[in-house]
Amino acid sequence: MRRQTGDTHGMTDVSAQALIADPAIESVEIKLTVRDDQEGLVYGALKRADADPERREVYFADDDELTLYEAGLVIRARKVDGDTDNSTVKLRPVTPDQLDERWKRLAEFTMEVDAVGSKFVCSAKIDADQERGEIDAWVSGERERERLLSEDQEALIAEHAPVSIEWAAVRPLGPIEVRKWEVRPKGLEDDVAVEEWVLPDDSNLLELSIKVKPEDAEDAARRFRAYLSDHGIDLEGDQQTKTKAALYYFTGRT
Repeated sequence: MRRQTGDTHGMTDVSAQALIADPAIESVEIKLTVRDDQEGLVYGALKRADADPERREVYFADDDELTLYEAGLVIRARKVDGDTDNSTVKLRPVTPDQLDERWKRLAEFTMEVDAVGSKFVCSAKIDADQERGEIDAWVSGERERERLLSEDQEALIAEHAPVSIEWAAVRPLGPIEVRKWEVRPKGLEDDVAVEEWVLPDDSNLLELSIKVKPEDAEDAARRFRAYLSDHGIDLEGDQQTKTKAALYYFTGRT
């Protein structure tokens, strides 16, 4: 059962063509949240594809008022089975030409556009590897809260975040159990990511997405929506972001 929030936080009614035309945009991710009553269609397709998921455990860092999230700053820690744990700092929305070119030269820096329904938002993020056990220590409090971030992540926040972080008020929000599948459905020329987030009360979010080059976004969105519609997935259902649903759950909001 999914927790409903109807969120498109930080998203604006701007022209998709205008937003993705900026040369700094590396990719466009086209997302759809699956309705509760249609999740069985997706799970059935995954079973037929015999695909194995990657398993993750996700935490966010924020205070009880969600001060960071409401200001457009998302801080995430992620444990990944069989791969490197990591932390992410994401700013959204951002205007590409307002970011210094030195950020765009960093290998860990990414600027992309998320498309949810008819809404588009540009985000900038920096990832940092975490040693095994460091996230657990951060969650338990053995590691200081501010020690989660790399120097580059701290610098991006200092230069561009619209809010400063009061680390004494910040706490880990989680865990969220995540399964992610990557599949290439028959009849579609794009790889589809299927991501399931399960909260501690067993409520869940199920999201389908494709990630494409900006110049391919219009055609890819058209064929993705057509494919889903042909296979019984409602394109007009309540669209929300996984992040807000999770943050609202852990801070007792509705």
